[in-house]
Amino acid sequence: MAASESARPLPPPSLPPGRPSGTQTHSDSQVARVDEPDPVSHSRVPGSFAPETAIDEQIEDLERWALANLRRDRNEKVRFWVLRGLAFAGSTGAAIVGGFGLREAAIVLGALAALAVAIDSAWPGGARSPNRRAASDLRELQNTLKLRWDKVRLAHADVTAPQRIAHALALLDAVQAKREEIGKYLGNADPSPGVDRRL
Repeated sequence: MAASESARPLPPPSLPPGRPSGTQTHSDSQVARVDEPDPVSHSRVPGSFAPETAIDEQIEDLERWALANLRRDRNEKVRFWVLRGLAFAGSTGAAIVGGFGLREAAIVLGALAALAVAIDSAWPGGARSPNRRAASDLRELQNTLKLRWDKVRLAHADVTAPQRIAHALALLDAVQAKREEIGKYLGNADPSPGVDRRL
C-alpha cells in the first residue's frame, strides 16, 4: 500500500485533514486561503459577468439603437421636405417666369422640379418612415426592462441568488425576441406602399 501511495502525484499543499483548525500555524492558514475558493470571485462566475452588467448593457444598447433610429428619421424627414420644397418651388417658379416670357429660366426651373421629384420617387423611405416607431418601441422596451429588473432586484436582494440569474436570463430572452421583431419591420419596411416587388 505504501508503494502505491508513493506512485501517486503529490496533492497541492493544504491543511492536513486530521489537524484541528485551532492549532493551525500562520503558514498553514495562508496555504489554506490559497486553496480555498475566494467567496467574492466565486459569486462572479462566469468571468465576473454579473446579471446587472448584462441588463445595463442591454439598456445602453437599446438607447444607442433608439438614437440612431431618431437620427435616421430626422434625416429622412429633412430630405423628404427639401426635395418636395424644391419640386414645388421649381414648378411654381417655372409657371411664373414662363408667364413673363422667360423661356430659358422656365426650362431650368422645370428641370429642377423634375429632378427633385425623380430623386424623391427613387429614394427609399419618405414621410412614413418606420424609424420613429422603432425608436418609440425601443424606448418602451428599455423602460419595461428597467422596471422588471428593478422588481427582480427588490424581490431577490442577494446578488448571487439563482432566481436573480434566472430572471435576468428570462428578461434577456424577451429583449432578444422584441429586438428581432423590431429588426424585421425595419428591414421589411416597404419604401413604396402599394407597389408589389415580387418577381
